[in-house]
Amino acid sequence: MLKLSFDELPHYLFSDNRQFLPEERHIDRLCGEDVLLLVRKGVLRFHEDGVLAELHAGEYYIQRAGLYQQGLLPSDAPNYFFVHFHGVFKENGRLPLRGSFNNESARPILQALKLLGIESPRLEYEKNFYALLSLLSKQQHDETTAENIRSYLLTNFEKQITLDDVRKEVFLSKNQIINVFRAAYGKPPHRYLLDYRLDKACEFLLSTARPVAVIAYAVGFEEYSVFYRAFVAKYGISPADYRHIRSRAIRPDGKIDEDAQKRMPFRRQ
Repeated sequence: MLKLSFDELPHYLFSDNRQFLPEERHIDRLCGEDVLLLVRKGVLRFHEDGVLAELHAGEYYIQRAGLYQQGLLPSDAPNYFFVHFHGVFKENGRLPLRGSFNNESARPILQALKLLGIESPRLEYEKNFYALLSLLSKQQHDETTAENIRSYLLTNFEKQITLDDVRKEVFLSKNQIINVFRAAYGKPPHRYLLDYRLDKACEFLLSTARPVAVIAYAVGFEEYSVFYRAFVAKYGISPADYRHIRSRAIRPDGKIDEDAQKRMPFRRQ
């Protein structure tokens, strides 16, 4: 898969912000330049060499020079920032052609590019453009790293996992692991793992007749007392009561009776 290479620095041309009107469409064009699009609000749609691209807020896309873009479908009033540039694309490049970005993190750079006047030194444009590319590259790397951490946790949830174990998988410090994972999933790895283990315990409570203590050990808890306290803290009732009450909401066909479930006296965090 082609990616934008940083071995040869991309050549900045110009940039601006664009707001589509309702039902407005992308122009039809065969662009001779590469264009980086960063959608900040709404939805931007276009076809590129016949393939639909639909970009939502928080997504970026690089339109490569020589490809034909068409506005066959209306967009949903997107507000987006665009940068025209010349770049080199390689299989082992750094920045994927499409990905997500954090608008708050990118905002200062985009504002700086927007405020630069025609009299501003070219170096200022290039400095901010390279800062933007670096930010996007880091965010894509962090997202991939966070997904690798998540995959490791879910694959080994029944084992005793420490941050040192995770470090061996992603080669980051403990603080980096926590920060990268929290940015992607809204909680640190240990909390994510705890919630996943408890969710699996709920599945086993309803789908098997195994004793509660056996289930606790099967989902990765070393001590039953720790499992019990964590379960009650999350659901407000004991595992045994959860099994008893929830089993009454399961219909003969195996599906959940939604009305019965709404009357259940447990909470879910």
